[in-house]
Amino acid sequence: MKNKPDFIGHQKFTIDSSIGDVPPIDNFIIEPKNVEDAWIKESTEKIGEWRSYFRSSYMRWALTLNGLHVAKERYDSKKLDSVGFTIDSLRQDGLKNIALWDMKTAAKNHEETIPMIAAWGLIDLYSCIEEFIFEFYKIFLNHNPDSIIKGTEFSNLRHLRNEAVNNIESKEMWKAAWEERLESWQRKRLYDGLNKVFLAYTNVAGLKTPSIYTLSTIETWAETIKGISELRNCFTHGVETVTKELADFSSKPHSMLFDFEEGKPLNIELKHLQSVECFLDQLLTAINLSLIERTGYELPKSS
Repeated sequence: MKNKPDFIGHQKFTIDSSIGDVPPIDNFIIEPKNVEDAWIKESTEKIGEWRSYFRSSYMRWALTLNGLHVAKERYDSKKLDSVGFTIDSLRQDGLKNIALWDMKTAAKNHEETIPMIAAWGLIDLYSCIEEFIFEFYKIFLNHNPDSIIKGTEFSNLRHLRNEAVNNIESKEMWKAAWEERLESWQRKRLYDGLNKVFLAYTNVAGLKTPSIYTLSTIETWAETIKGISELRNCFTHGVETVTKELADFSSKPHSMLFDFEEGKPLNIELKHLQSVECFLDQLLTAINLSLIERTGYELPKSS
């Protein structure tokens, strides 16, 4: 598992505790009304961690891009014909200098590196989305395994699960077999498209668009995930101009700050990373509210 940064930190407290002045509350952990909804509490306990992870992952790329901008400005401000920027790398006979640039060249090359770093930042944020969706889906499945162990193919798994209730040996066998089943299930679902996996999760978990939402729906959230996937796929497959699919998504009201036009050069910028981070922050809030209503609690009506 990759390193998960946390530049945010967060506190937990009960809603009825005396807490004094606190920052705005972003996440609500829900006490389920019945044992069948235990997965909802586990899911809401993760939302704060994922909000911090999403935000911190974006911050790391923002810091990197800022560093390149600062370096560009620094070298631009120096005597242009001076030579002094070097890059070393390993060779068979040890560490060797492979580049020696004047300040003008150093400034230009730092600036030209920025779009590539922004693109890799987008890929990293996409991988965060993928990890998030599958973790929440698997939280539900761990509490409700029936949906992926149907049919004669998995009769032995069902037998182990039934035996595991009263047999320690069968419990361990069931645990190992279930983990193997989850891994196999995830590998196959990856080919379906992340937006479809997200919709499948919300469907099987019984999640609905929060009743207080009027401008977005679960379906538009999935379309936004698909739009981010299209941008990521364009970069990873070496596409140099904007595809029709990416341009079509950019024309939708929920396209964030995506402003891509078909046939134009494909340039990923900091603003695109910012819009993805904003979407992820809003997505977590939306799922939190959906889980609250899924448990049977009512959301306060906006005035």
